[in-house]
Amino acid sequence: MNTNWSRRWFIQGAGAASLAHWFPVNSLPSAQIRVNPVPVVAFRIQVAQWKSKRRFESLLRFFRKYPTTADELAFFTSDTHAPLPLAEMEKRAELLKFRLDSAHREGITAGINVLTTLGHHEENLPYSLQAPWQRLMDPQGNICRGSFCPSHTEILAYDRKIYTAIAQANPDFIWVDDDVRLEGHMPIRFTCFCDLCVSNFSRQVGLQFTRHTLVVAFDTGPLEQRLRLRREWLNHNRGLIHNVLRNVAGAVYKVKPEITLGFMTGDRFYEGYDFKSWAKALGGPDCRPVRWRPGGGFYTDECLVGLAEKAHDIGRQVSQLPKSLKVIECEIENFPYQLLRKSATATVNEAAAHMGAGSTGAAFNVLSQRPDPLEEYGAMLRRIHQAKGFYQSIQKKLGRAIPVGIWPAWNQDIFSVNNLEGSWLDGNEDIIPLLKRTYVLGEIGIPVCYGPQGAVATVLAGPSLFAFRRDDLQRIFSKGVLMDVPAWEALDKLGLAGWTGVRVRSKYNHDTIEIFTEHPLNGRFANWSRDCRQSFWPEVVYSFESQSSGVVELSRLVDYAGNDRGCGLSAYENELGGRVVVAGYYPWSQIHNLAKSSQVKALCSWISHDHVPVCLESFARVHIWVRQDALGNLACVLLNASLDTQESVRLSCGNPYKRFTWLNMNGQSSSLESETPSGVHKSYVRTPRLDAWGIYMLSAVL
Repeated sequence: MNTNWSRRWFIQGAGAASLAHWFPVNSLPSAQIRVNPVPVVAFRIQVAQWKSKRRFESLLRFFRKYPTTADELAFFTSDTHAPLPLAEMEKRAELLKFRLDSAHREGITAGINVLTTLGHHEENLPYSLQAPWQRLMDPQGNICRGSFCPSHTEILAYDRKIYTAIAQANPDFIWVDDDVRLEGHMPIRFTCFCDLCVSNFSRQVGLQFTRHTLVVAFDTGPLEQRLRLRREWLNHNRGLIHNVLRNVAGAVYKVKPEITLGFMTGDRFYEGYDFKSWAKALGGPDCRPVRWRPGGGFYTDECLVGLAEKAHDIGRQVSQLPKSLKVIECEIENFPYQLLRKSATATVNEAAAHMGAGSTGAAFNVLSQRPDPLEEYGAMLRRIHQAKGFYQSIQKKLGRAIPVGIWPAWNQDIFSVNNLEGSWLDGNEDIIPLLKRTYVLGEIGIPVCYGPQGAVATVLAGPSLFAFRRDDLQRIFSKGVLMDVPAWEALDKLGLAGWTGVRVRSKYNHDTIEIFTEHPLNGRFANWSRDCRQSFWPEVVYSFESQSSGVVELSRLVDYAGNDRGCGLSAYENELGGRVVVAGYYPWSQIHNLAKSSQVKALCSWISHDHVPVCLESFARVHIWVRQDALGNLACVLLNASLDTQESVRLSCGNPYKRFTWLNMNGQSSSLESETPSGVHKSYVRTPRLDAWGIYMLSAVL
C-alpha cells in the first residue's frame, strides 16, 4: 500500500516444483520445502481472492502454472482503507488461519498483511469502525473520518486486539501497512493537530501552545527559532510512529515470540524518517529480525520516467535502514490492477531497478482486487517467473552493499526547511520536489547514491543545507560539491560562502542564454550554447563575481543580442581541499543535450577527484546504480530509460578492471573485453545492445 493509495506464494525449491506435478494441490509433502531466508519474489493477495474457498482454490491452481515463481504469499486483511470493526477483523483472522494452514500444507511460506492499523483515508465508512475516538486532524482543524490519532489510547487498545487475533492465525510473518504515517490521509494532508497531540508537544518543548498558536509559531520569528521548533515537531512525529509499532510488536510477540514483523513505508520526510528507531520498535525487547517494504507511486505506463523516480524513492528509504536488516521487498503496485494500464514489461523492469537502488527482493501487488478469475493475469505471472533468475542474480551480486555515486544531500530533518519563508504546512512543498529534481543527474548516466556513506561528491539544492550541522557542511565542502544559487544563498547566510570562491552578482528573469567557455572541463564544447527559454519555462538565472584568484569560469551568460551578463557557472578548489561548482543557469533541468550532459559528467568527475565508480561515456539516457565490495569489485544495474534502442554504450570505470560480465533479464550472460589504457588507473567497456526500456546487470573484478 502506498501513501494515499494502494494494495505471496510459492512452492519453494526445485524439489517441490517437480513434485507439484504428481501430488494433488492439497497434499504436497512439507518435507520438500527449502525456505529462502531472503525472499526474492513475493505476492500480495487481495481479500476477494482468498475469502471464499472457491476463489482460494482457484488461486492455488493459478500459481501452480509456475510453481517456483514466488517465495512467499501475504494475505491482505482488508480491501478498503478505513479500519474495520473488531468483530469483523477477528472473524477474518479465524478464516485466515484455515487459509494459512492450507498454504503450509502445500509447503508455502505465508503471512498476513494488516492493511489498516490507523486507517488510510475515508472509504467504506458505513461499514468501517464507528468508534467515537479522535480522528487525525490537520492544522486547520479538519479531520479524516477514516483515520485515527495514534496519541489516543483507544486506537492503541484496538490495535493490540486485532494484532493479537492476527498472530493467533499462525502466520509466518505479519506486515504493518503504510497507513502508519502522519501525512496524506485524504482529504487532509499534515497531521495530527488534535488537542492531545498539541498538549503533548507543548510538554515536550516546555511551551504552551494551542493548535492555532503552534501553526503560527512554525512560520514566524527568527530563522533558527523556526527551524528548532519544526525539528522538535519532527521528533514528536517520530515518537508517535515508534509508539504505534512498539504497541503492535508487544501484542504480537506475546502470542508468537518467534514471528517476523515487517513495515511498509514510502518517503517519510514529514514523519522524520526515523527508520532505524522504528525497526528497533518492531524488533521488540529481544531484538527480533524485522523486514521492510519500501514503496512509492508508479502505477501506469503513462509516464515511464516514474519508474526511475520511484527507484530513487526506494533508494532513499533503504539508505535509512539498519545494516542488519536483510529482507527488503520493494513494493511493486499496479493499483487498480488493470493490465492495459501498466505492462508486464514495466512491472518486471521496475522490480529490477528497485533492487539496483537497494532492495533485496520484490513484493508484487499486481493481481485482481475483485472475486473474478485470474485468467488475464497469466501473462504477468509468466513474465515474473521468467525474470526471477535475473532478480536472484542481482540479489546475490548486490546484497546490502551501499550504492556509490553522487549524493543529492538530505537528512532526517530536511522537511524542517520546507517553505522556509512561508507557511510550513500549507499543503504545498518546495524542498522535497527540489531534492527530487537533482536526481536528473541519473538520467544522463551519472550514478547517484542515497546517503553520505556512498558519496564520492555531493549535490546541494535550495536551502536544504539549513538542515545540516556546521561540521557536516565542512565535511561536505572538504570533498566535492555541485550546488545551485539558492543553496549558495543559504550558505552565505551561515557566513560560509567563502568555500565557493564566488558571490552572486545579478539575477535575470528573461532572455538569457548560456555559452560554454574555453576550458579543459568543457572539452570540445567550447562556445557551444544552451537556451532554456525563460519565457516558456521560467526560472531565475544568476551571474557571479569571483572572490578568489582560483575561480574558473565555465560559462558566460548573454542575452539574445549577445550582450554579456556575467559568469553563469564557476569551479573552485577551496582551502578545505574541496572542489565546488556553482551553477546559476538551469542547474537541474534541460541538461539532456550532448554538450551540457558531457559538461556535467566532466564536472562530477572533477569534483569527485575522479572517484565516480562508473559513468556513461555515450550520449544516451541510461540510469546506472553502482555497488562495490571492500575489494573494489563492481556490480551495477543499467536501465535504458528511452524508447530508442542503443546498439552499444561505452562506460568509463574508476578502477582498472580486468574483465566484465554482462547479464540480461533472460539470463543470458556474456564476457566483455576491458579497455585499460597504459598508465591510466581506470578502464573502459563497451556493452552489447540495450533494448528500449531494457534493464541489465554489469559486474567486474579487479
